[in-house]
Amino acid sequence: MNGINLLPWRLEKYRQLLFLFVIKLSLILVLALCLWATISWFQQQQKEALQTQQHHFEQQKTQLTQTLQRVNQLKQTMQHFTELQAIPPKQVEGFLSLLPQLPFQQGELESFGFNAEAIQLKGFCLEQAEFERLHDFLSTHFSSLKLSQFKPEQGRLLFQFELVGIKTDEK
Repeated sequence: MNGINLLPWRLEKYRQLLFLFVIKLSLILVLALCLWATISWFQQQQKEALQTQQHHFEQQKTQLTQTLQRVNQLKQTMQHFTELQAIPPKQVEGFLSLLPQLPFQQGELESFGFNAEAIQLKGFCLEQAEFERLHDFLSTHFSSLKLSQFKPEQGRLLFQFELVGIKTDEK
């Protein structure tokens, strides 16, 4: 029996397959290394972006806190200005009873308003004498009289008074 020796052929095929396996394994390792490096780089970029966003968020949070503090301060300040204080009914009644007695002949009272501190009168007179009579009348009925606006305009004398402390007739 004469046998065919296939061993060198098998050995050569085995070496070729082993070489291909090593090359494929090397390629897979190189690809895995590149993939790992890419993923690591991408992860680092994401970390940096996240840190930037967190820093920006912290800045906005600080600004929001400061803005809220300012808003609260403004609210408190505005509360002091806008707290409604009751005007004593006697003061309102006394002033309203004086309205028909105002010494106007050709002038007019355009508006009046109340607040806790003073009564504001706005109007006009056509003559200086009429304005002086009005001024005298108001000064006899109020403890404090302030002329906050006075200007001649188109033949009229525009005025604004701030009146404090109506004098009551105590008999």
